[in-house]
Amino acid sequence: MKTFQEFITEAKAKSSKPDALETIQRNTKRATPGMKYVVHTTSSDDIRVDNIEVPGNQRGKGIATRTFKGLHKYADKIGKNVSLTPVAKPGYEEKLDKMYRKLGYQDRTPSDKIAGADTMIRKPKNK
Repeated sequence: MKTFQEFITEAKAKSSKPDALETIQRNTKRATPGMKYVVHTTSSDDIRVDNIEVPGNQRGKGIATRTFKGLHKYADKIGKNVSLTPVAKPGYEEKLDKMYRKLGYQDRTPSDKIAGADTMIRKPKNK
């Protein structure tokens, strides 16, 4: 059994390390100034994409695709689902849906055990 001091030491070690999702988010924003990118872990311990928006002058260059592929690589490594709800600017709904499906997202079903009300999910790929 761990002592109280061992729990404290372990907690300090964990809290001093940056969360992997925070690091991915920070590096992505640094690489593409003006980009909106918010991801977090859900109560079911999966990954949720709250927001990703590439600045207008940067669109069409594969930035969002590369960002998602990096996130998916991490999610696959740790065996986690990634969920989201697409929200497109008027006129871009089909294009956004096509991109997500190409990246492996599918419509959420009642059997998908994820927290929240996201409409699309990408399940981890087996190694």
